[in-house]
Amino acid sequence: MYKSLFFLLIILFVVLTFAVEPMEIIKNYALNSGRIPYEGIEVSILFAKPDFPRTSTVRVIANGKYVVRRDYLSPPFMLGKINIDNGKFQYDFDPKKNLVRISPSSNAFLNRDEINQRINLIRRNFYAKLEGEEVYLGRKVYVLSVTSVYTKKLVLKLWIDKDKYVPLRIDKYNGDGILVGRVMFVEINFNPKISDELFDLNILKDKDVKIEETRLKEEKLENIDVPLNFPLGYSLIKHYTIWEREDRFTHYFKYTDGLNDASLFKGLMPFNLPGKPVNIDDFHVFY
Repeated sequence: MYKSLFFLLIILFVVLTFAVEPMEIIKNYALNSGRIPYEGIEVSILFAKPDFPRTSTVRVIANGKYVVRRDYLSPPFMLGKINIDNGKFQYDFDPKKNLVRISPSSNAFLNRDEINQRINLIRRNFYAKLEGEEVYLGRKVYVLSVTSVYTKKLVLKLWIDKDKYVPLRIDKYNGDGILVGRVMFVEINFNPKISDELFDLNILKDKDVKIEETRLKEEKLENIDVPLNFPLGYSLIKHYTIWEREDRFTHYFKYTDGLNDASLFKGLMPFNLPGKPVNIDDFHVFY
């Protein structure tokens, strides 16, 4: 009797341990984004050429209040550059040029409605699978694989901290299922002593510092003459105008498939983006 009950409890424990829904892990990752303080060293690798990958290293400091600072450590031409992103704007300081560039945030800190919208898109466009659990940097992590429902190819693999729901490693694959990029922490501390001074923008008060600013205004998704959807599950979610002068602006439309974003610009390009655009009529589309 007791042995049978003990055996049953063991079975239930094992089932409950591995019965975590992958989408719940991804949702918790989104909910915690910007809310967890940490400090670490992050390495990014672009496998443009398999025998000669391009690598950059940054020290990342997050204050848990939706502000993230990145200090570039390599490659040499990036050394000394600083990026501070507060979820609305990012400030890139180049000490060699004594220049600060102000542009829209690159961090996707989403509210609950936006998170639910993205989760629905992920469910529609991808298969998410919990591969298991591992230990990474001495911490327990969930290992997730994400496959496109359209190409049936692997698009992402994530190592997400089991306690903090912060991704400690992300591998990205192209449409052919070939690894093209990796972002990973090589060290991380979730109990850092962080000074608010690290996130000060006093540099903007320096009269000798040049400032270049890209002004962004969110518009309503009404009376627009662009596609609402693109192939592979991309849906329109935002419309902005980017102002260079009072009489000169560009329409910027943001699409997402839930995991990846696509940008569509109507008008002159206000800043340089990586990659080559796909031309659609008078639009330049960057995936």
